[in-house]
Amino acid sequence: MSAYTPFPSASSQDRDENEFWLDRELTLIERALEDNGEMRRGELGDMLGCRYWGPRRYANALKAGVEQGRFQRVGRGRYAPSR
Repeated sequence: MSAYTPFPSASSQDRDENEFWLDRELTLIERALEDNGEMRRGELGDMLGCRYWGPRRYANALKAGVEQGRFQRVGRGRYAPSR
């Protein structure tokens, strides 16, 4: 049963594209931390140009990367490569 909604629905193509970009963002963060060691969130974001990624993408990527164990949060607003 379907119902009318004024909002467009997400397609599987949208999900696939979002997963592609999230993986790319996680890889960028991971490499920057491996190359530079522990960094502050703002410093890391400036280095990667995250302000051009789109709304909340940087915050979501940081959260996902920590959850996946690709890098770690080591303090308030500080991130480091995984051990």
